[in-house]
Amino acid sequence: MRVPKTFYSFFCAFFFLTYVGAQETTQTWKAIFTDLALDSVSSIRLETHYRTFDFFGERAQYIIRPSYTKKINPYIRLSAGYSFLGTTKGELSLDEHNIWEQIFYSIPLRKAIFFGWLRAEQRLMEQSSNEFKGGGRIRIRMGVRYPLAALAHGKLDLMVFNEVFMITERSLPTTFNQNWSFFGFRIPLASKTVLATGYQRITAGSGAAAVQKNLWSSILFVRI
Repeated sequence: MRVPKTFYSFFCAFFFLTYVGAQETTQTWKAIFTDLALDSVSSIRLETHYRTFDFFGERAQYIIRPSYTKKINPYIRLSAGYSFLGTTKGELSLDEHNIWEQIFYSIPLRKAIFFGWLRAEQRLMEQSSNEFKGGGRIRIRMGVRYPLAALAHGKLDLMVFNEVFMITERSLPTTFNQNWSFFGFRIPLASKTVLATGYQRITAGSGAAAVQKNLWSSILFVRI
């Protein structure tokens, strides 16, 4: 089936948004998610992320994130894992270790699929050389996928989501941390390989201290 004009319209719009955002901060975020099924309801995943300062610039951050997932029913999956983050801030390279737990949902409604998660993170963040500070954060994501066309290995989907990050105190959300908005496509490349790619807008902080970041984000999902 021929890919509809809608695909090309959105694709051109993403590049335009990235160009417009270049006066602020334009970055790329590339990741590979590798999944291995253990049985019919459980699996393990290894995520590797790499973010740059500029579109073709130096490394801003990398993430290594192994996790375990168990399918509860057709709509809900529970996950838990560990994240190691290396972030460049000026002349410093600061590390973070965190443990996280997540409830993921995926609900079909007519042609669309509504999805999202609630993730709790327990963080240990490096403030300066070998000095770490503990903290917590909650992440709430809500999104939708809508099929645009049938391809050889599945459906080409339009994918949109928004995710809010809140700092927690005593396990309760208290302070806004950042917001992610994503508009892109989910493209099946092979029977066990899917690419999610598109424009991502990050707002970190609030008020006069808010920082806007524009990214072209791509995640390759591989099942082995």
